Amino acid sequence: MRRRTLYASLLLCISLALIGSVLVADARAQYPDRPINLWVQYAPGGSTDMTARALAVGAAKVLGQQIVVENKPGAGGAVALALLAKAKPDGYTLCYATDSSIVRNPQLQKVQFAPLKDFTPLIAVCAVQNAIGVKKEAPWKTFKELVDYAKKNPNKIKYGSGGSGSGMHHAMAYVGFKEKIEWIHVPYKGNTEAMTALMGGHVDVASVGGEIYPFANAGTARILAIAENRKNPKHPEVPTLIDLGYDFANDAVMSVVGPAGMAPDVAKKIQDAFAKAAEAKEVKALFDQLDLLPILVVGKDYEERLKSYWTRMEKGLKETGLIKEPATKPY
Repeated sequence: MRRRTLYASLLLCISLALIGSVLVADARAQYPDRPINLWVQYAPGGSTDMTARALAVGAAKVLGQQIVVENKPGAGGAVALALLAKAKPDGYTLCYATDSSIVRNPQLQKVQFAPLKDFTPLIAVCAVQNAIGVKKEAPWKTFKELVDYAKKNPNKIKYGSGGSGSGMHHAMAYVGFKEKIEWIHVPYKGNTEAMTALMGGHVDVASVGGEIYPFANAGTARILAIAENRKNPKHPEVPTLIDLGYDFANDAVMSVVGPAGMAPDVAKKIQDAFAKAAEAKEVKALFDQLDLLPILVVGKDYEERLKSYWTRMEKGLKETGLIKEPATKPY
């Protein structure tokens, strides 16, 4: 009798386990069954915010659910990523982030997440054409003229960036280190605010992303240098920092990431949705307008890119003396 009872209990447990696995599989198959949250690292109005919202519209159509975009700016993108690291990995909380905020920022300052452990890298969709520029009325016509002035006038130049630890903060810090320049960094919550500060005369230089191009195209700002490993095709006259003799290229991309531990099938649905959204003519037109270069790096390939980027960044930051060791461990 006792054996029959134990046998019956065992069958019940197995049955419940099988039912549970079926229910979980069915729940995943139905993903998404409610709106998805997409957090943006920076303040509204910038290129990161604009592309996130455009991609969200297209991806929502593919997924059949609304994607709610919410800005969570601060600390060069670290605020949004710290919150994401604590979110449930169910596919309903995502972040539109730059890879530099995942890799560079944590090496320069302590953050509340493990950069290469706490996230599921999903898909990178475009590369940023970061640049350093000034107002049209500024006396410096070239980057060399700006550097020469800054060297002769310590702490006279104030430059704005999208935040402490951001890629363009690093660009100016790198040049400052190499040239032994003392200039003042003014961090903002996003590149849009940094550009507003430049145009309002609150800073002398803006070290930002694509937000500078509309002003340059309108003739109200002048781009002095591109902080990428390639020239901007629309501004071939502007040298890169590498052209100017500085061994620096930001090489940042914009991407969608989720918390660590996401189910592969859910991740695949998100990747496919955003890849399709990036192909829409409206999104491609926006990329072109913001001087962003379309790319596609998905899943494991993006994960490997982040690991490689971490190694290169750590080496570069140590060589220039900006850090002795990363402020945050990667794992």
